[in-house]
Amino acid sequence: MVEIKLGLEDFKTLKFWRAVLAEFFGMVIFLLSVSLVAQPWSNEYSTVNGTEIINKGSVDSSANHIEIGLGIGLSITTCAVMIGHVSGGHLNPAVSLGAIFAGRISVFQGLFYIPAQMVGGIVGSSIAYGLTPKYMRDFSGLGAVGLGKGVTPAQGFGLELMFTFVLVFFVLSITDSHKTVDTYGTVLAIGVCIVVCHLFLIPMTGCGINPARAFAPAVVMRKWADQWCYWVGPIVAAPLAALLYNFVFYHEESKFVESASIPMKETENGEA
Repeated sequence: MVEIKLGLEDFKTLKFWRAVLAEFFGMVIFLLSVSLVAQPWSNEYSTVNGTEIINKGSVDSSANHIEIGLGIGLSITTCAVMIGHVSGGHLNPAVSLGAIFAGRISVFQGLFYIPAQMVGGIVGSSIAYGLTPKYMRDFSGLGAVGLGKGVTPAQGFGLELMFTFVLVFFVLSITDSHKTVDTYGTVLAIGVCIVVCHLFLIPMTGCGINPARAFAPAVVMRKWADQWCYWVGPIVAAPLAALLYNFVFYHEESKFVESASIPMKETENGEA
């Protein structure tokens, strides 16, 4: 039975505030990485009125969809290892929302995690903005998401919903306390799941599957087109994933584990 805890008493503990700070700090590093990983660097640029600008016809992109997906997936793995022991390493409002509905964290904790993630993301994107040459950030958008050519807002919403569902469901499964997966295996597996999602979604929606990740570059670069897709989709997906996992596909310790084990032959001394 899932127990959703309010957790008002957590407010008084240092552990609670360390966890909130960890989510903020992790998102600063994550959005710094996200904002820089897809920059299309090129040596071919010209100067107009004293300002260097990219010759868009000759840009040699430094990152394709595979490289971007790997960069973002490994970034989330890195950040989760850095702060996961303090906060659980959610680094995503959708994951935090799913964790609330799955009874993994209290409502109060989740409600503080989400603003911390959003503000941390904005800080990370702002740092990236300050450290990136003007002509490059104007050309690239610093990781701001947007719908691909021919993708309708309804389709964008559906895509973000489905792949956020996959991510949240996967996170709840791999972090199930009944499973024996070591910490590094867990965070690496989550990184791989994120890589997979990006390989599918980058050309279609830019791959948000994380409202804070979509929101931060939008704030910094003022790119708000179809932003609702990147919020409503994940907000719908997270509780659906939590409910389906907890009530249908939960981990059951018993017969399947026992029947799948290989019987050991006893020796003459009665020892296995």
